[in-house]
Amino acid sequence: MASKRRMLMKKVSLFVLSFIWISLIISSTYAQTPAHAVPQIKILFSPQDNCAQEIVSEIDKAKDYIYVAMYFFTSRPIAQALIRAKDRGVDVKVCMDQEQPTYEYSKSRFLENKGINIRLISGSGIMHNKFCIIDDHITLTGSCNWTVSADLKNDENLLVIESREIARIYKEQFNKFWNGTFIDTCEYKDENRLEKIPVATGTVLPMPKFSSKGKYVGSKKSNKFHYPYCKWAQKINSETLV
Repeated sequence: MASKRRMLMKKVSLFVLSFIWISLIISSTYAQTPAHAVPQIKILFSPQDNCAQEIVSEIDKAKDYIYVAMYFFTSRPIAQALIRAKDRGVDVKVCMDQEQPTYEYSKSRFLENKGINIRLISGSGIMHNKFCIIDDHITLTGSCNWTVSADLKNDENLLVIESREIARIYKEQFNKFWNGTFIDTCEYKDENRLEKIPVATGTVLPMPKFSSKGKYVGSKKSNKFHYPYCKWAQKINSETLV
């Protein structure tokens, strides 16, 4: 009888230990939240890889938001993908360098006319970023501008990163651009030129509202002419604008 009890207790103990061990494994697995999961990264190189196609594919899968910080943007397929996203209710915001509306093939005016929210980043340097965050888990970045040349001619790279933590970091930077709280200028702390200190924040501009039937504008008081959306054109008094 005592032998049977010992055998039963042994089985119960083994069952309890197995249950505890499985519980610990499950707890450890769920403790690794998606934010700290290993990023999944897809790497593409242009011109040999289909970078524009990959960007459009990710934009077409967006459900909640698409936030873009892009220096050069001339790609029609990507612009059309953003418009499709906006039309299906996705929140689309784009930050560009302040000079972009002055370029003939820039999609800034086209996007704005389709209802896309655009802000221009102004400062001592250029807004040279090329990144996009989608739905808190996808980040597109790399050297690739969203242009035809980047897709067909230039030697560029594109990273498609699936990681909530990385998307969070890029989203924080995008919000600094969008809200005008980003650091615009730094100075070196000492002669070693290894440490920096911030000295100025940048500014955010809305898309200029100039309209003109001609290709150029100027002032009656000057012999200089500008593109209608150039920052210098915006300074011309409306009474002397031609």
